Amino acid sequence: MYQKVIDSMKQKLEQGGLYPLKAQAELSTRILKERLEVVLPWAMEKSGMDMWIVLSRENCEDPIIHTLFTWDMPEARRISILMFHRNPSTGLIRRMAVGMHSPEMSQIYENVQGKDETVWEAAGRMVAELAPENIAVDRSFLYGFCDGLSSTLYENLKEAVGEAYASRICDGEELTVRWLQRVSPLEKETMRILTSVTHDIVDYTFSGEFVKPGVTTTTDIEWCMREMISSLGYSYWFGPDVDLQRKGSNVSRMFHEVILPGDLIHCDIGLNGLYVHLHTDMQWVAYILKEGETKAPAEFEVLFDKGNRFREIVMEELKEGVSGNEVFASSVQRAKDEGICPMLYTHPLGTFGHGSGPSIGQYGNQGFLPGTGERPVEDKTCYALELNVYDDVALWEGQQVFMYLEEDICKDGKVEYLDGHQEKLLLI
Repeated sequence: MYQKVIDSMKQKLEQGGLYPLKAQAELSTRILKERLEVVLPWAMEKSGMDMWIVLSRENCEDPIIHTLFTWDMPEARRISILMFHRNPSTGLIRRMAVGMHSPEMSQIYENVQGKDETVWEAAGRMVAELAPENIAVDRSFLYGFCDGLSSTLYENLKEAVGEAYASRICDGEELTVRWLQRVSPLEKETMRILTSVTHDIVDYTFSGEFVKPGVTTTTDIEWCMREMISSLGYSYWFGPDVDLQRKGSNVSRMFHEVILPGDLIHCDIGLNGLYVHLHTDMQWVAYILKEGETKAPAEFEVLFDKGNRFREIVMEELKEGVSGNEVFASSVQRAKDEGICPMLYTHPLGTFGHGSGPSIGQYGNQGFLPGTGERPVEDKTCYALELNVYDDVALWEGQQVFMYLEEDICKDGKVEYLDGHQEKLLLI
């Protein structure tokens, strides 16, 4: 049914080194090397940390470990320890591995474990030799992916480094947030391709080629999206979700419905790779034409345009050094001043779907967000520009209608869409 679309997407992925699986694995190694050379020194210097120790136990793994392992080491083996030390005079990072590791790992990390040493003896010895002023570990009150150190491994580490250095162990949130948040140049270009492929999936499933009004259901579209993603060898980190709005219903997101003329349908879709740890996240809207119609009702087009205007406002307010809460407050106020009814819930995107960095509003809390909302905007960060606008529509007898929109953007100096955005309502 959609083989031509799949073939076209595979070709696009192949050109970017993202297909087939072997190419994706090789790309992941290049990305990791670049991140260790470009992102990690910045993150350690910016956070004031001169040592970072990442510990993980088989079957009880720290989420961050997978951003540091190579593709041929999908899991921790027994106890895996990675140690990073920043030379304060040169800024160079020494990358060390303790415990079992893979062939690809050995090309990136220095094996510092002696033949007759346990992992804990090796870790303790290296800490004593390098004498760090502080030792960052993966503990955080704000972010789950920065809080992966188990209590048992924490106690093991304190015992291994001894009382003098145990007192220098500290929560590494400032370091780990930055490590996860910043994208490298190669990651940014990879995100462009993944975003483009996600757009291709929406373009097909939200078209008359697939949707047959009166027959096709929202659930049919969801399963088609899943099948297409799986056919590429990729996965989806949620849903995908497809719903609709209909005149006469007080439910703004109706699921498992047969799609009918006059409906507004909406999707929320995001994919991620097996070896390349990057995620996409987007929402598009389409109108199902009634018999005799050649365009969407004017009220819907106006509301959609307000949604795009709101996106412009948020992108203008996304300034380095400004907190997520400040971006939220100024964006919403500007939108209201222009007669827009807005909701804003934008989040960082990349290594994780709901990523590391400043939260800019939250769907269930359209106000000040303590903690994550207080973090500042930093450069070289991707975001899912997620929001909606709503209004009472006379055509639907005053019923409230929403335009749920989401697009992937990157702040890298200027703020830009990674692969364009939905400029007008899709018509089916």
